[in-house]
Amino acid sequence: MRVVSWNVRGMRDDLRALIDTVRDLEPDLLLLQEAPQVIVPTARLRWLARRMGLEVLVGGRLCRGLAILASAETAGQVIRRGLTPVPQRLTDANSVFPRGIAAVRLSVPGGGELVVANLHLALDEEHRAIHVGRALELVGRAGAPVIIGGDLNERPEAPAFRALTRVLADPAAAAAEPTFPARRPSARIDALLTTPGMAVRRSEVVTCTAGVSAARLAGATDHLPVLLDVSLRPASRGA
Repeated sequence: MRVVSWNVRGMRDDLRALIDTVRDLEPDLLLLQEAPQVIVPTARLRWLARRMGLEVLVGGRLCRGLAILASAETAGQVIRRGLTPVPQRLTDANSVFPRGIAAVRLSVPGGGELVVANLHLALDEEHRAIHVGRALELVGRAGAPVIIGGDLNERPEAPAFRALTRVLADPAAAAAEPTFPARRPSARIDALLTTPGMAVRRSEVVTCTAGVSAARLAGATDHLPVLLDVSLRPASRGA
């Protein structure tokens, strides 16, 4: 299972670079933050998905800027999908951006069930704490391995990120590659985290692909994408 998470800043940047990068990466699931929310958002998201060779599982109008796209094969494995709003107290202009948790439950052939959740934490620390609490509730009741990905809007040493990694593993922690801002990355604020029950094959920040140079990819949006390859079957000895 290959999962990619990427904040696409409302599709305001180099769409060709965005599309080409995703096509090169060939994800089974693509988690988007800041997907279109205004001006025919559902149609725009479907347009983007078609050009990436993917299908929309969650996203569009009323989905709070979150979207989950999938390959045709993965879309056929979906058991349930949906979005849970996360309530916020209005504190400033940044707090009016609606938040939530988009999630899908899959039945993976040979691997059992898997839950994959997408979130975009707020700029406000109090809101981030509330949001993470809801995400951890999802993990607690999942009854299956869980992958949580998204834009966490804080570094690994900060409270909300730490709260997540007390429960979930952070496969990219050792490399600690920054994800933001894309042109001169200095902060690691995007991540894909996992519960026990899966073997991590690859975990990295993507800076270029076979067909997209680092300069082009950095112009696709203001974040770099993060990628995770996992198997739900434990890794064999010596793998």
